[in-house]
Amino acid sequence: MARYTGPKCRKCRRYGVSLCGTAKCALIRRQNPPGPRPTRRRKISDRGQQLIEKQKVRFAYGLMEGQFRRYYDRAHRRGGVAGNNLMQFLEERLDNVVYRLGFGGTRAQARQLVSHGLISVDGKKLSIPSARVRPGQEIAFTDRGKKSNFYAIVKEDIQGRDVPGWLEVNRDQMSGRMVGEPGPGDWEPHFNPNAVIEYYSR
Repeated sequence: MARYTGPKCRKCRRYGVSLCGTAKCALIRRQNPPGPRPTRRRKISDRGQQLIEKQKVRFAYGLMEGQFRRYYDRAHRRGGVAGNNLMQFLEERLDNVVYRLGFGGTRAQARQLVSHGLISVDGKKLSIPSARVRPGQEIAFTDRGKKSNFYAIVKEDIQGRDVPGWLEVNRDQMSGRMVGEPGPGDWEPHFNPNAVIEYYSR
């Protein structure tokens, strides 16, 4: 399945939660799903609800189905609570860490920063958005990234942003560090990872 390239907020309206991460999400203005209104409301089955929960997480992190399935397989093999493992793997992606640090306004923007070679990990450029960040590693802008016009904008915007407890950020040096592993409560509350696990477990 190819990556979805249509209007981001269409998925937000479809699933009733903001998945794009933008402050001007269309869901704020139009809360009804896209398309014509149904003549009667159909009851969603348990399987259908599990599919919805899976799609919400997948679209929020910008993954294709094959990628997402591989994360599930890793989470299942790891042992423990598979749902928490799945979300932890997703949160530890480099593009998501860049987003959580405030270097990118959305996950899509953070992924673009990484792909364009503007982000470094432990002083070395890393342009793979799916790369896993480990505790103790430092994330910063590359020399090329510091010369971009976007760098000055982020340095001003980041002053008022908070970061999760498993990350720490140096707003003067424009760098961040992963000080722990994300756990329950560190991802969006509207995600239901247990339903995702149930969807794939059938």
